[in-house]
Amino acid sequence: MLRPIKAVLLILILSFPSFAYYANGTIRGFVSDSSNGEAIIFANIYLQEIHYGAATNNQGYYVLNGVPEGKHTLIVSYLGYQSKKLTVFVASGKITEVNLRLSPGTIQLDELTVSGKRISEPMDISMDKITSREIQLLPAAVEADPIRMMQISPGVTTTGDVTAKFFVRGGAGDQNAFLINGATLYYPFHAVGILSAIDPEIISSLEFSKGGFGPEYGGRLSSILNINTRDGNKNRLSATASATLLAGKLSLEGPIPGGSFIAAGRKSYYSGALKNFLRNDDVPFDFYDASVKLNYSNDAISSGSKFTLFGFFSGDLMDFEDPLREDYNISNQIYGVSWRKIWADPLYSIFNFSYSGYSADLDPNLGESKRRNNDISDVSANFDFSYVYSNKDQFDFGLQSKFLSTRLQIENLLGNTSEIEQSGSDINLFGKYRFLRWENYSFDIGIRTKLVALSEKRPFLIEPRLAMTYRVIPQVMFKFAYGRYSQEIIALSDENELISVFEPWIIIPPEIASMQSDHLIAGLTFILNEEISFETEYYYKSLINLNEINRKKFDYRFRDLINLDGEAYGAEFQFKYENPSFYSNIGYSLGWVHKINNGVRFAPRYDIRHSFNILSGAKLPFDFQFSANFQLRSGMPFTPIAGYFDHLNIIKNETFFNFNEFLPTTLRGRVNSQRLPYYHRLDLGLTKNISFGTSDLSLGINAINVYNRKNIFYFDPDTGEQINMLPALYTFFIRVKI
Repeated sequence: MLRPIKAVLLILILSFPSFAYYANGTIRGFVSDSSNGEAIIFANIYLQEIHYGAATNNQGYYVLNGVPEGKHTLIVSYLGYQSKKLTVFVASGKITEVNLRLSPGTIQLDELTVSGKRISEPMDISMDKITSREIQLLPAAVEADPIRMMQISPGVTTTGDVTAKFFVRGGAGDQNAFLINGATLYYPFHAVGILSAIDPEIISSLEFSKGGFGPEYGGRLSSILNINTRDGNKNRLSATASATLLAGKLSLEGPIPGGSFIAAGRKSYYSGALKNFLRNDDVPFDFYDASVKLNYSNDAISSGSKFTLFGFFSGDLMDFEDPLREDYNISNQIYGVSWRKIWADPLYSIFNFSYSGYSADLDPNLGESKRRNNDISDVSANFDFSYVYSNKDQFDFGLQSKFLSTRLQIENLLGNTSEIEQSGSDINLFGKYRFLRWENYSFDIGIRTKLVALSEKRPFLIEPRLAMTYRVIPQVMFKFAYGRYSQEIIALSDENELISVFEPWIIIPPEIASMQSDHLIAGLTFILNEEISFETEYYYKSLINLNEINRKKFDYRFRDLINLDGEAYGAEFQFKYENPSFYSNIGYSLGWVHKINNGVRFAPRYDIRHSFNILSGAKLPFDFQFSANFQLRSGMPFTPIAGYFDHLNIIKNETFFNFNEFLPTTLRGRVNSQRLPYYHRLDLGLTKNISFGTSDLSLGINAINVYNRKNIFYFDPDTGEQINMLPALYTFFIRVKI
């Protein structure tokens, strides 16, 4: 074990930047939208004469190093924008700054349709880079939802229409990290998980890594959802208002001296819009979310710097008039500040400081539930650097630290309150060297070192990460990745609860081992041209020391949590066709998930064997846009009813125990040994766009479950009644931008 670790460390040390003299020059800069100044994410930058290119990152920044001295033709393109071509002179040993602004449009240069050119960097494995266009295409049962967009990605499963929560390649829901501008969002949902707390209007880029992610990310076993919000219109003051049957929202953005701002908020006003999700039960949901972002740049203060202040807030309240119904109150508060700096050498850095607070309170009132409360305080500081060599190689390194405290209060059946309060520091050092010097081959090698751990039974000290891509022929690329991952915090959830209202987060207790996983991924990507691509991936994940609630705890001598092992493996296929007038995304996945408890293997509820999805959209005449989404997947596992028996109900009075009452009780069979029937559903959407000078109006209607498929959600264990998911329903929205 030590030899591979030493080899990785040696390569990283030898690869550390030497800041040597460049035989060639460098081109770098930012790409932005000319209409509002927003960064254009993942735009293609291409040097025509030497067939060398790169892509902008999630800040709109690009760098082309090792460019031979002389004149070069620089071509910049992104779907939906007019491509730009210009001549750039590069001097040996010098850095040439080229900032580019693209105009919205559909004009494409002929040069960019040539097959086989290396336009951007090698694509990251198991990475979905989702645009706002794709989010708006998905027909919404209530509102456009960026997190529900994850559910159509191959390898991602869900347990029903009623929830936006998802599970990635056999991992539990708490194994997914949600990052918003670098800060952790612990509860990204509204209305017990029916929809997400992220307003799609504020999103600039959304990167979804389903596995094999690099050493710059840690703390989760399954996936990373990295959300960057918009900077705001740098050219003029503008406002957007929209409304659905459920909620209304308003945003305001515009320029400020040296930068820009954006502020957005959403508030629910009619909880009845969610009745179809909850069997026509009138649940008094009341929620809000708000975000604000300020950006400032001034070369006189710090050349090449950008300063950002960010805030995100959300709250959910369910307050029943019935005193026998339980109420809940959940809130998030995030504050962040970041400093982005482009140094004189081709060194790029981001320093990010953030606070993330989460609170959840469940009040039983006069009902039979018990009071529960959970609080989280997360203070994080990240220092990330990226250095590009003259030979095109890249070295990423950084220090990431977090101080986390969690508190959980639970009232037991006897009315006694217990409290679990833990705190600790999590400090990690990471480094990754990317060999990009070759035309058809790239190789990433990195490590993540845990200097200080949150949990007592700490995970791996060293987490190696490897990735490689090989361009077999110009149109075909082979990809491979291996990574070791660990997780030291968990959300306590009961898998038998189909709708979980209260899922408290805690640091893993000292008596329980931290969760660990190894990812092994391989795949092929076929890029036929600028519009058509096909991708297939195969994965295997070991799941070690999973934390589960101990269902056999009878008294204080038993632990609340136990460790289980497991594994997940499968195959995924995805086909994409995209041009300015039509979009189609077809995905299929085949997967297995097993948990192992004392040698007994069983499937969790999110073990979906087959999953097939088609999302398509088209621009129609007269500024209409049509979209359709079809889903087909095998049924969820469930635990059958084996029979019933009379259970002795012991009732304690003030002076004696009553042993005379027997209640009929369900006897369950083997855990998740049977499956529900296949699930399928068709959703349609139609949007009309109307322009009035500089103002825009959008009207939309969505038809959900068009043919009213009665998809089974569960069977009532007491009555045997079949409970179905969403029936056929229609939703409407209106959006105005001025």
